[in-house]
Order: sequence, then structure tokens, then C-alpha cells
Amino acid sequence: MNTKMQTEKISFEIPEGFLLALNETQEEFTSKVRLIIAMELFRNHKLSVGKAAELSGLSKELFELELFRSNIPLIDYSADELEKELQILNQF
Repeated sequence: MNTKMQTEKISFEIPEGFLLALNETQEEFTSKVRLIIAMELFRNHKLSVGKAAELSGLSKELFELELFRSNIPLIDYSADELEKELQILNQF
């Protein structure tokens, strides 16, 4: 069974010479932009780790490694949320 994910194309323009100044190919730049956007959406609780990994084009494990390298916590509970979770766990 061949199930191809449906996609949408998003594009934007950058100033001429920008890739040369960064010493990156278009593919390298595109990959970095996808990763940065995915990490930011994950950090802001807009995407789950799985969906953010999918957006970045990385496996979940590699995406989690990139989060670690960027000091973005995989689990980001507020004090109140953590307290509620601990109360639920203590019931068992």
C-alpha cells in the first residue's frame, strides 16, 4: 500500500546573494528554516513533538536531539500543570 502524504507548498523570496553570504545551498537553507520553524512551533505549544518532527523532515529521535542541542525542553510544564500531574500520579 502506497500512502503518500498530501502536502502544500509554501515559498518565499530572499535577497540575492543571501545564500552565498551564508555559504549554503538552497536545500541546506530550506532544511534549516524548516527545522527552526518546527522547533519554534513546538516551543510555543502549537505542534506536538511528532508533528514538529514531521514538519522538520527529521525522525522524532533526531528532532528531539535538535531540541536538546537548542536548549528547548521536551517537557515544558508550568508549576501548576506539574502539580496537577503529580496529584493524578499519586492517586495510583
